[in-house]
This record gives sequence, structure tokens and C-alpha cells, in this order.
Amino acid sequence: MTNLVASNYLNTFLQRHPIKKYKKGEIIIFQGEVPRQAFALKSGIIKAYNLSVNGDEKPVAFYEKGSMFPLFWIFNKAGSAIYYYEAFSDEAEVYLVEKDKLLGFIKKTPELIYYELEKLLVAQLGSSIRLNALQHSKASDKLIYTLHYLALTHGKPAGEDIEIDMDLTHQDFANLTGLTRETAATELNKLKKKGIITYGKGVPYKLNLGKLNQLLNDQFIQDIKPDSFVS
Repeated sequence: MTNLVASNYLNTFLQRHPIKKYKKGEIIIFQGEVPRQAFALKSGIIKAYNLSVNGDEKPVAFYEKGSMFPLFWIFNKAGSAIYYYEAFSDEAEVYLVEKDKLLGFIKKTPELIYYELEKLLVAQLGSSIRLNALQHSKASDKLIYTLHYLALTHGKPAGEDIEIDMDLTHQDFANLTGLTRETAATELNKLKKKGIITYGKGVPYKLNLGKLNQLLNDQFIQDIKPDSFVS
């Protein structure tokens, strides 16, 4: 069973379940909530995040089509959701699936288990790259490595560039990097003037990955290609 066949097999199962739609900014699951069912993303983008003691948002991950959440609860590693889950795109559609039925379906097919394992490994790779970005001390490096993470995990080819089709604001970049909104905006503008990134109101972010890679001081990170994140 190829990944495409495994994906179609899972989708056929999911399509037998009800769908719920959420508008951007709607919270799907609250931190600490015990969900009534598992969620599988049909379309759109979901943001998972935590809140600091000061109420500042700390994004953990962005989920796209095919993702299931909250994973720790689904696989019985947590008794409740450990993060907030919120619709990040204009609209997000999710399948509502009974947890035990979902786990039972996955367990029946070894190839499907491998497919889900591969998706988890891809997610872990993305998380490790993001952690590497946050460990840099300079504001410019935090942003450069975060853009590299977004290009790898959520980018799509657009000619010679990589397009990040996510409605990210300067505040979103600040939340992702731990910088202030003003600093994030300043560093983005510097990269824009260098031709590394282009963006505008209603225009997706486009990255020149070649130029961006020249700013990365890590050959091994540079060598990671976007197709490494295609499961």
C-alpha cells in the first residue's frame, strides 16, 4: 500500500463521519478540555498554541489537511488537550470521529500505521527545526530560521520561489519567534529590501529559498529539502 493509497483508504473512512466548519479565530478545543471526539482536518489550517503567564500567545504548530488532533489525547498519552486549537484559515473543516473507532481503524492495517508514523516523523522534524530557530539569540537569526521552517513545512513551489500561503501578520511572526511585533516587522522589512522575501496586503509571502539559505549558518539545515516533508 503506497502513501497515496493509504491516504485514500483513510479518507474513505473519514468521509463516513460528520463535518463541522469553523471560521478564523474560532477555538475548536480549549486547553485542558476533554474532547468528545477526535478531529481530522478536511480543509484549512488549524493553529495549536499555549499561553504564557502574561497571556502572550505561544504557537506550537500549524496543522493542514490530513492532520488529526489532539494527538496526545487520541493516543491516550494525555487525559485532555494540552494546547488550544484554533481555526487559522478563513474557514476550516474537520471530521468528527469517535476516538476508539479511529484508533481501531488505524490498527487494522499495518500500512496505514506506517503512513501515520511517517506523518508523525515529518512533524517531529519540523518541530526540531523550529526549536533550532528559537535557540538563536539574535533577532535576525530567529526570524531567518523561522522563515526557513515555514518554507519547509508549509511552503509550496511558486516558480523559483516558495510561497507560504498563510495569513501571517507581524504579530504572528512575533509570537512564533518570541520577538516584539516591532522587531519582527523591522527584520521582515530588512529581508524584503534584500529580495529574500516579498509580501503585501492580500499577497502571500514568497521566499527566495536560495538567498535565504545563504544566511543560514548550518550546512545540515540548508541541505533539508521541502520534499522531505511530503509524507
